[in-house]
Amino acid sequence: MTDLTSYHTVNSNSRITVSLGSVSHIIEHLNKNTENTDVLPSTCWIHFNSGKSVHVNEPYIDVNYDLEEYHKTHH
Repeated sequence: MTDLTSYHTVNSNSRITVSLGSVSHIIEHLNKNTENTDVLPSTCWIHFNSGKSVHVNEPYIDVNYDLEEYHKTHH
């Protein structure tokens, strides 16, 4: 697994490259449809060691997998 992984941001759908070594933690963000109780696909917040964060359009489970694979080979 490489140190760099690309995702898309939620707000502008821009591609962002993330250095997985600088990620402190991730948080799942469940998107609820306000017109009914259906849960829409989840997105994920990536938090960095710097204190900054970015909201990406990938499910938590996918970002978590990337982070786990990175840590298997880099720690």
